[in-house]
Amino acid sequence: MGSQPAARQKSVWLLLDDRPGHRTQVVGLGRDLGWPVEEKPLRFNSLERLPRFLLGATLRTLEPESRRLLQPPFPDLVIGMGRRIVPAARWIRRQSGGRTRVVLIGRKVPNDPSIVDLTVACAHFGQIGHSALFELVVPPTQVDAAALDAARQARPDPMAGLAGPHVLLLVGGPTAQHLFDEADAGAMAGAVAAATADLGGTLAIVTSRRTPAACVAAMRQAAPAAHLHEWQPGRVDNPYLSYLANADIIVATGESESMLAEAVAAAKPLTIWPLRAKPPSRKAGRLGWLAAMARGRGFVASVVRAMFSRGWITPPRDLAILHAQLQQRRLGRVFDGAVNVDEPPLHDEKKALVARVEALFRDGRP
Repeated sequence: MGSQPAARQKSVWLLLDDRPGHRTQVVGLGRDLGWPVEEKPLRFNSLERLPRFLLGATLRTLEPESRRLLQPPFPDLVIGMGRRIVPAARWIRRQSGGRTRVVLIGRKVPNDPSIVDLTVACAHFGQIGHSALFELVVPPTQVDAAALDAARQARPDPMAGLAGPHVLLLVGGPTAQHLFDEADAGAMAGAVAAATADLGGTLAIVTSRRTPAACVAAMRQAAPAAHLHEWQPGRVDNPYLSYLANADIIVATGESESMLAEAVAAAKPLTIWPLRAKPPSRKAGRLGWLAAMARGRGFVASVVRAMFSRGWITPPRDLAILHAQLQQRRLGRVFDGAVNVDEPPLHDEKKALVARVEALFRDGRP
């Protein structure tokens, strides 16, 4: 990546919100391109809650200090993720006279060529196919071989001195679609600890900001011999990458696309621990029904497709599809009483994605 002659390099703005999962994907894609990038951390006001079809191309959803970050000269390319980024990205494109290309990542962004030049989404998002849509198995991430090597050099191995193999358990937490309580946490930690003991190794547990304190306590009780690193708010020195770089085997809770993508990028044997799914809501059921209708024929289907492509409504994601795809490609395995110890095959979707972005500047549109 990044081997293009300087004359062909493009200027890039990375539009960043406050979500770490969004940041890692946007920064990851920017890094893979190898072009000069500027990070634009954006803060939003209450207007960001309005529907996007009412907002259009505008900076009205941004706080004044964020608006001041988006001044000409405008870049060749903007990359962002999430629905809140969309109005600002569209505004930049309009202010540049259409010269700036817009690449948006994620499930809740449009994939209409009249709004965005390229939408990057995962197959399990269930997006309606379109010429502006590029699908991946796992989302982009800023974790790569260089980042892991740098992490090894930057600090001592946090698992040094522990008996190997080192099994790293990455723990997320409850979401709008998934349940995770003390009983779940204790059962998971106990089962993974037992599987680690079968290998003669040591379990290291690393929590995240979504991990409830009660779940941390339950894991301590269920796996008292495990090395446990608890996420702390405001901590500047985060050893997460160091754990990822030095682990021999990774287990990750299955609700976190970012953690799964980072584990795949680390090229270590991966085990997926799916969290309990909540019963589908009425809204999710209606969206699933509309998504099925959009894949049909006729006038009504075309209207529903347009609503999806413009990002006015969003298909429900299905993480079971992601888990199945990882298993089909031998990139991971759902926990079955033992942790996966098989080395994964080479998996590199980055080259194809970078080529697709570069094509925006050769062909005008993908």
